[in-house]
Amino acid sequence: MLLLKRANELLEQGKLREAEFMFKAVLKENNKIGPALYGLGRICIRLEDYDSAIYYLKRACEHLPKMLDPLFALADAFMAVGSSVDAKTVLEYTLSVAHHNAQAHYQLGQFYLDHGFIENAVRTFEAGVECPKSAVTAFMLQELVQICPVNKLEAHVALLHELLSDYENKRLKIVVYYALAKCYHRLEQFSQAFDYFKLANECQLSLCEFKTEHMQPFFNDLKTQCSSDFFKIPNDKLKATFTPAFIVGLPRTGSTLLEQMLVEHSQIGSMGENTVISDKIVPYLQMRNETPFPECLHTLTTSMLDHCRNLYVDEIKKHRVGNEVVINKLPANFQNIGLIQKMFPDARFIHLTRSFHANAWSVYSNHFAENEPYFCSLTEYKQYADFQDDLMQHFKEYLPRNIYTLSYEKLIDETPKELNKVLNFLYQKFEPECLEFYKSKRPVSTLSKAQVRKPLEQSPRSNWQVYEQQMIAMLDADQTTEEHL
Repeated sequence: MLLLKRANELLEQGKLREAEFMFKAVLKENNKIGPALYGLGRICIRLEDYDSAIYYLKRACEHLPKMLDPLFALADAFMAVGSSVDAKTVLEYTLSVAHHNAQAHYQLGQFYLDHGFIENAVRTFEAGVECPKSAVTAFMLQELVQICPVNKLEAHVALLHELLSDYENKRLKIVVYYALAKCYHRLEQFSQAFDYFKLANECQLSLCEFKTEHMQPFFNDLKTQCSSDFFKIPNDKLKATFTPAFIVGLPRTGSTLLEQMLVEHSQIGSMGENTVISDKIVPYLQMRNETPFPECLHTLTTSMLDHCRNLYVDEIKKHRVGNEVVINKLPANFQNIGLIQKMFPDARFIHLTRSFHANAWSVYSNHFAENEPYFCSLTEYKQYADFQDDLMQHFKEYLPRNIYTLSYEKLIDETPKELNKVLNFLYQKFEPECLEFYKSKRPVSTLSKAQVRKPLEQSPRSNWQVYEQQMIAMLDADQTTEEHL
């Protein structure tokens, strides 16, 4: 088994091809070695070869009947190819054979929540928190306290306080702090809620390795590279078979809501919050031009842009999106508008905006997994919002016909009218199904996954108002401190 041990070490180091060779060597001796089959399945997932992953993981599950991780991986692979029914079958089977396992409850509960089966999610999470406590208990409670009946919250508060005393892990404490804050908010104990929101954000801010102000040179460079000269260069003559559409802006401005409305249209599909541009296209350009982004935009040849387009189209194919309009709703793509427009001159950008205090509070009161300062500080977020606004004004100057600005408030207040305008911008006609977005069982994995399963409501606009004094005091205090520094 030394070969198997070495293969797993190589896999952990990210040396996928070497690991693959060794796993296959193990299987050549005996094609029923479960850990080797599981290793190959994990490699295929990393390589985004999901059909092969399903093949190996199915076999791994047969030969590792007492292991849950291969089952979880198989469910993920089914989800990646759009087979939600198969993923559900796997996860429900997993829970049936491991009903005392909290992780099994968490995985199935998340599936139900992502697909809009809210009552099923509540029941599964509630059963999960009755299992022996582990780190995943905190994550189940974080989801549960936002969707369970209010009369269950007091019991969850007690359990969350137990977790605080049981675990010293800072990342786990952050999750518990957010969950407690959500509980107290729903119980209308707003002072206690704010205290826990503050604890959660301060704790996460201490894990951040940079400040938002450090991003200013990057945004300045973007404007320098994507100048009038950049946009004066003639675009490649290109006739795409689809309309690339990008929902951009700040986080928590309604991108998931708008996406859910749009994908109910017969001619519109979505890749979700896809990172192919930052993960594959930008690294390719940096390698070709031997300069970092955005300086690598200085030279964009036709062959380079063709390769970038192929990378993007390949990603669309992986997501099996074959509609006339293909949405990418990653908000941070506002940084890539210049590059995207060179790749796809007819690309459409929907810039979502929202009133600052409502938007800032929505960010501050939600747990983002990434330790980035603008997610866990009101003043850091204000700075990031200013950078984003400045850059968007820059791009709108040069691409006024490609960018459509839509406010979250208008989308809520005048939904049919504003939705019709967006559809016109995307060259599509209005379809009434778009207004029944909340009935869809299409998977949603963003922070708004439970919210978009309900008809439109006004509470997201006013939640921040009960914390207005604390917010203003915090912004003023931080501003005063900066001035003294």
